Amino acid sequence: MELTSHVQRRTSSTGLSYIECGSTDLPVGLVCIPGWGCRADDYQYVLDQISKHSPPLCHAISVDLPGYGQSPTTVCPDPSISAFATAVLSLCIEINLRSVVLAGHSMGCRVALDISVQAIHDGKLAIKGLVFLDGSHYKFRPSLFAFDDNDVRSKKMTDEEKLEKRCEAFRRMFSARTPLEFQTSALAHIEGLDKKYDALVRKSHLDYDFERMDEDLDTFGRSGTPFMNLQSTDVDPQNQRVPLKQGQKNQWMHFIQQKVSQARQYVIEDSSHFPHVDQSEAVVEKLLIFMPSE
Repeated sequence: MELTSHVQRRTSSTGLSYIECGSTDLPVGLVCIPGWGCRADDYQYVLDQISKHSPPLCHAISVDLPGYGQSPTTVCPDPSISAFATAVLSLCIEINLRSVVLAGHSMGCRVALDISVQAIHDGKLAIKGLVFLDGSHYKFRPSLFAFDDNDVRSKKMTDEEKLEKRCEAFRRMFSARTPLEFQTSALAHIEGLDKKYDALVRKSHLDYDFERMDEDLDTFGRSGTPFMNLQSTDVDPQNQRVPLKQGQKNQWMHFIQQKVSQARQYVIEDSSHFPHVDQSEAVVEKLLIFMPSE
């Protein structure tokens, strides 16, 4: 996917790649974090929408997590949710984004939440808001995927079979609104990943859900920091994403409300697991209302 003229790619001093738009003079930045196996470019549709506003409404960046997109694994040789969070936090400080709203998609929800908790404890970054894009909790899922190393089914599968199962899972997370260009590039990206590194990331992703998710949401809820959840799917008994309709609320959404009483939650209709791609205008509309002015 090629970047539009309003969106530029940058690289941090540590080698972390990111794309950005908007004015660096604005007081609050928007930091977008992609999901597992995803790239900063996934948010290009969001950044394109934001960049159309004049004067600029915010300084927005989207980060390639280590090992994904154009960020090498050497940025973070021992990958984990917390290590990724520390890398993104350091990037924000390096480029003078000291006051931010964090937006995480899928696994990126975990990274964004971890950054928020780190910031609550050390005060290096002012978190003005947290946004989840179609997150979930593996505690509520009927099973892992067959390609997951912790699933017994994976023991009889070759690496090639695991990759095909993963690509199949991604295909099912696209909708009729997902651009073909995005689908093609997303699948090509998955096929080119470092499998061993990616497996370590996946393990940390799952461990986070069962070991830390609940406590970190409690910590964030007590902080009183604004929170918005944009949900587009639920998970069915076959462990597949199914679109939600207005008025529906899944177990994950009820769980969020219990943990974070200040949460604002909205359903993004006519989308699958990538609402920031399928319905970028609707997502940006919610984001810009949520963004603080100072």
